[in-house]
Amino acid sequence: MLARALFSSRQLISLSDKPQSVIGKPLLFPVNFMHMRLSPVKDKFSNRFIIVGVPVGLRCRIGNLLAIDDNSLDVSPAPGDEEWFWKRLRSHLSCWWTIDAAKLLHRGDHGVDLREKLDNFLRSQNEDPAQWPYAYMMSVPQFMGWCRNVVSWWYLYNSERELDAIILEINNSYKEKRNILLRVRPTSDKVTPSQPSPNPEFIDTRRLVQSLPSETKAKFYGGEWHKYIFASPFEKVDGVVSQRMMDPLKPSAWTSKASFSNMTTLEDTGEVRMATRLVCVGPPIDPTQMNSWQVVKLVFCLTLPGILATAEIILMALKIRFSGAMKMNKKPPVRNGSVGRYITKMELDLEAVFRTYLARCIANCSEPVKLTYLPCRSFTNDTVVMRSPSSFGKHETSVRHVSVEPADPAFYTRFINYKDVRSAIEQETKETGLPADPTSRPLIVSDVELLLSVLESAPSGNVGLNLSISASQKQKTLLSICRRTSTFMDEFALSILDPACRAVYMSACLRLSFSRRLAFGSLRLFAVYTSIASLLLRWILLDGLSFVCVEISPGALARLDLDPRWTGIAGILLGYGFMITAVGLLKNWALR
Repeated sequence: MLARALFSSRQLISLSDKPQSVIGKPLLFPVNFMHMRLSPVKDKFSNRFIIVGVPVGLRCRIGNLLAIDDNSLDVSPAPGDEEWFWKRLRSHLSCWWTIDAAKLLHRGDHGVDLREKLDNFLRSQNEDPAQWPYAYMMSVPQFMGWCRNVVSWWYLYNSERELDAIILEINNSYKEKRNILLRVRPTSDKVTPSQPSPNPEFIDTRRLVQSLPSETKAKFYGGEWHKYIFASPFEKVDGVVSQRMMDPLKPSAWTSKASFSNMTTLEDTGEVRMATRLVCVGPPIDPTQMNSWQVVKLVFCLTLPGILATAEIILMALKIRFSGAMKMNKKPPVRNGSVGRYITKMELDLEAVFRTYLARCIANCSEPVKLTYLPCRSFTNDTVVMRSPSSFGKHETSVRHVSVEPADPAFYTRFINYKDVRSAIEQETKETGLPADPTSRPLIVSDVELLLSVLESAPSGNVGLNLSISASQKQKTLLSICRRTSTFMDEFALSILDPACRAVYMSACLRLSFSRRLAFGSLRLFAVYTSIASLLLRWILLDGLSFVCVEISPGALARLDLDPRWTGIAGILLGYGFMITAVGLLKNWALR
């Protein structure tokens, strides 16, 4: 990878054939992250890493050093995609650093570039993207799939190319995020003397991409925003943060040890509780102008700190926790408007079951009800609207409304374990009471009683479906034995869903049950157990088959007139084929 990054040409190659004008150009920013807590105890730490600045809307490659929105690379798996295959590995090995739009702002959009992502987010905030025709994004790049983005900055410029707003993409160690749109203002009435702006220039070899200079007049801009995310285990979710930053595209702003960004968390009294600074280690670097020795120094000095940033943050938190200086808070569910962690394949499968369950309940509701279902924001931004049959043709004022939104993807694996629907909804919509966010809820519902009336009105069982009663009862018995109880979702899934969906539901339930009993609830640890058990079982079976081959197969296969050297192998193949066939029949019988 290093040789490819060093010896290939580092000219900027646009991945689009259309001429375009963007603000700024790709730059590398070596920065020093400095964290200082002033209350209730004092502590501080710092680390260094690299930030990549990208003109929003530009898709390009700079040799094998940096790839920006390269659709030919598979570096960000789709929601629920947990496989690691050769194409993804080759994509990671083909370029040292990558910036991929799939990991930025909202999740679930693949094949969408940075500009489309930005426009979609602005529309979700009831803002017109035309207000800001130019934008510049700064983020920590991926290296071999690893990336720890504490904050990503989106600088928004108006038609005069003056900094007007900023989006702060806050990420915590639990892979949750919250995106804050902040209109900024100069922090001082003084305006820097006007200096001649650099001329527009073409930055690619085919002269398709024209880089425009920034026309920002002030040196620093600022504003305030509310911290509605569990950013630190020692902090509450609520809080006011004062923000000050500079325009990264103004060369006059980059001086030695200049503060790239200052975030100050304030107490209710207005006093400073915590301060975070990003300090420039040096001026921004144009990767197209670097020589090989500069590339070596940069990648060796700043790649590893970026990978180990999460580990360093966790170690510092544990040090504070076990020193007794501060109490570590338990993580609450995310607030409405935040984005949960990445969803797993099992949770994605169970989300489809839950969505089907809601659709069936609303279809059997006799009241005029409009149900708005917002799937967990960790994998999609879709809004699903469901209406009861009696609501069609009626005025909106006579239709009752209820919205349902799971806060985190783990809701889908918990919901299937409740004995009845009332206990499930009451427990999931109950306030957690956690010190970090006492009012947080795993399931956000606008009208709990209305939702309960909708869900409890649906008939249970296999109404109107031609299903095998014995097969369904057999599966229910298997689940009740594993769980020691039966649930209302078992009744729905095994009586209503088609065989393929029932097989997926059964597999998820059994894996969850066994992981809770054998692996402390960890599906990853249970996967390790099953892999080891599978290897041991295969060894035992093959050992037994070898005994059969030695003791029995020579006489049974003698009439075939096989060479004695092939007799043992033939016995093993026959026995192994019989074993696979038996296991397949047993699986089909259990999931039928």
